[in-house]
Amino acid sequence: MGIRFYVCLFFVVSSITCFGQINIDKMRSDYALAVKDKKLCETNLKILDEGANTVTEKGYLAAYEILWAKHKNNPFTKLSQFKKGKNLLESVIVKQKDNIDLRFIRWSVQTHAPSFLNYSKDRIDDKEFLVRNLKKLPSQEGKKIIYKYLSEANSYLKGDHAFSKAELAELSK
Repeated sequence: MGIRFYVCLFFVVSSITCFGQINIDKMRSDYALAVKDKKLCETNLKILDEGANTVTEKGYLAAYEILWAKHKNNPFTKLSQFKKGKNLLESVIVKQKDNIDLRFIRWSVQTHAPSFLNYSKDRIDDKEFLVRNLKKLPSQEGKKIIYKYLSEANSYLKGDHAFSKAELAELSK
């Protein structure tokens, strides 16, 4: 089984490297799963690390860098890994502040980041941005993936951080 995994990984990475394209919808859909799936997180991190060229791809690279911190054991390594991803994410947001994927990634990271990391100041702005702009995302599949993530996260959000019924309706368009 181990050798089969690495052979498949080789072909996936090779095809991405050869053709220079990353399947962003796959990265979006795997994002929620990679929190608990170390191998998936590692595989996507390698793919993105080797092939991320666009701002959106670099945003997902940052997201997977941050997720990779969850799979580390040493607290200092976790913090260092988190900061690496956070710094990358903030640097690409500066380049394209109206990018829906980047704002979604930052919202999700800030929503789930422990409070001691002091990384939550943009959460409400990003939430409002997503409500106004998710419908503008060109990828229909991407809209579905992000909407599903947001609506499922809404079940444990409270106060201003939760999406109202009207906001969820706007997000679903």
